[in-house]
Amino acid sequence: MKPPLEFSKAPFPWFGGKRHAAEHVWAALGDVDHYVEPFCGTMAVLLERPHPCNRPYYSETACDADGLLVNAWRSIQWYPDEVAEYASWPVSESDKIARQIACIEAYAKWRTEKTLDLLAGSAEWCDPKIAGWWLYGVCCQIGAFAYDGPWMADPVTGRITKTGRPGVRRNGPHVADNGRGMNRPQLREPGVSRNRPHLSNNGQGVNHAGLREPGVSRDLPHVANDGQGVNRPQLREPGVSRLDTEEFHPLVMPNLRRWMAWLSARIRHVRIVNGDWRRVCTIGVIKTLPVRNGGKAGVFFDPPYSLGERADGLYGHDTDGIANAVREWCVANGDDRDLRIVLAGFDTEHVALEARGWSVVEWFADGHLTGGMGDQQLRERLWLSPHCVREADMPLFQWSTNPIISNSA
Repeated sequence: MKPPLEFSKAPFPWFGGKRHAAEHVWAALGDVDHYVEPFCGTMAVLLERPHPCNRPYYSETACDADGLLVNAWRSIQWYPDEVAEYASWPVSESDKIARQIACIEAYAKWRTEKTLDLLAGSAEWCDPKIAGWWLYGVCCQIGAFAYDGPWMADPVTGRITKTGRPGVRRNGPHVADNGRGMNRPQLREPGVSRNRPHLSNNGQGVNHAGLREPGVSRDLPHVANDGQGVNRPQLREPGVSRLDTEEFHPLVMPNLRRWMAWLSARIRHVRIVNGDWRRVCTIGVIKTLPVRNGGKAGVFFDPPYSLGERADGLYGHDTDGIANAVREWCVANGDDRDLRIVLAGFDTEHVALEARGWSVVEWFADGHLTGGMGDQQLRERLWLSPHCVREADMPLFQWSTNPIISNSA
């Protein structure tokens, strides 16, 4: 059974996400025995996989250098309810800044106390609280956790102040539309009504006029039975009862809990690695036993665009030249018959691969942040290694007739 469409994607936005390219990627990779996504980001392509998930002897591995990102995915995987608790909060500029600072300071502490070694070395270690706050922050502002501002918390007073060390910006949260990621409008369930308070007399119940006296007594509260009035035991229920047609709901949005639960189930057996992309791109890692016994491995590379093609500071870990290094790896491994490789980039970045038998797919999706920015959307390309699936292997993939696909081999 296919999941609800609103659940089959990450609960946060990500610059350069390839969700809309996923169908082309999977058409080229096919149902591989081991799928590897070394720059996982939102895990967009993995989550859009059309094949059954969590099958015996089929493996999926995701990796990213951003420790806060990996911590978020690990926490969703193991502690979905806790992440939802910390992530669900009204969009507020002050809270955004406070959580940005808390996450950055926590990450710095992880480095100092060697906790980061647990994130890199253990397949299960994570911090759900920081994960939830990170999700909240990145949904309020793309690039929220890049060190590109002067503001941090004073270690003595706790107040936000300009420091001599890299910090966060004090710009406002994203308010240009109805919200994105876990703040998207589809998660807004009926809350409380906007009726005016009771004003027709001098007050009633705990507000009645007879209680308006100077001072209050110091008597103990009523403890002789199980409670009375607004404290009567019949009111002790999870949540509250219906009032007319309105339903109250807790601060943590119920659909957000369901979303986290589905993601947790989907990525239950995904190996989530923190560190440099090369950690999951050795032959020993990629070629699992099913691959060595005649199966296939699929690798989808979506490295950061070169700095000349985009703005700096969009990612927590941002180093120029990664795309070139990935292309060199593709050159070295593209002829391996056990591997099917797809590399994403802009039209001018990896044309050198075409002379080596790689084919190129031109794709783009209209809309803000669905693939590049503005005219850059038209520059989106996928380069497919020589052993990717061809029309003969998968008839639905119209290799020679689809007008957006050209075979340069």
